[in-house]
Amino acid sequence: MATRTHSPGGYAGPDEFGALPTYLELAMATAAATAHENAGAPKALPRLPRLSTVEKVIAVGIAILALYGMVLIGDGIYIKAKAQLSQFLLARAFAAELRGEDAKPWPWADFTTEAKVSAPRLGKQAIVLAGASGEALAFGPAWLTNTPQPGDEGTSVIAAHRDTHFRWLKDVKPGDEIEVTRRDGERLVFRAGEGRVVSWDNNGIDPAAHGHNLVLATCWPFGATARGSLRYIVEAELVDTRTTGSVQGQNTMPLSPTL
Repeated sequence: MATRTHSPGGYAGPDEFGALPTYLELAMATAAATAHENAGAPKALPRLPRLSTVEKVIAVGIAILALYGMVLIGDGIYIKAKAQLSQFLLARAFAAELRGEDAKPWPWADFTTEAKVSAPRLGKQAIVLAGASGEALAFGPAWLTNTPQPGDEGTSVIAAHRDTHFRWLKDVKPGDEIEVTRRDGERLVFRAGEGRVVSWDNNGIDPAAHGHNLVLATCWPFGATARGSLRYIVEAELVDTRTTGSVQGQNTMPLSPTL
């Protein structure tokens, strides 16, 4: 058996060591140790770029505009859905009115249905309410009660919002028929003239004018989101001679500024 020898001072001699590792073995061992250490250590998150003050202001502005746009889109969808759904309930109430029943479209409604207006060529129709208050216009076109009833002597005015019930008004052409069925069952046929743009407080409408006339009014321009002072009106003339009703013509107030 071989005898181990020790060098002076207690240090091991060269015979006590095995073969020295090669450079390749050393490199592999170093790489393995490094990988083991990295596996146990958490990875550092990438650093976000620093924004200048101007860039921060721009970023905040973009976020606010995006949020505002989402609110407008949601509000527009809600308004249109409300307008469409309410017309189903109003049509049911108007059918009851035609049968001689006293019906409200919903229990808490503070308005009544007065007529149905339609444009046969366009396939459009809507139930008309009494009065042009903000609440009434949210649900349907409104007959201005300080003008004669449709078909009576003078000029009757029906107004509605441009983005819901009177969107089709821009498509009415001269010569088109406009039909109005009143709550008393009277069916009236008017022939449309040229549409025109007027100021809400200087519209040239005379409720006491000679003849049996109808004006359909809405805001202008179509597609705008902000309220303005201009109105788009279509004037029509009765083409039959049936004129019934009890409301007498009076001087009208300016068209509503909230169409």
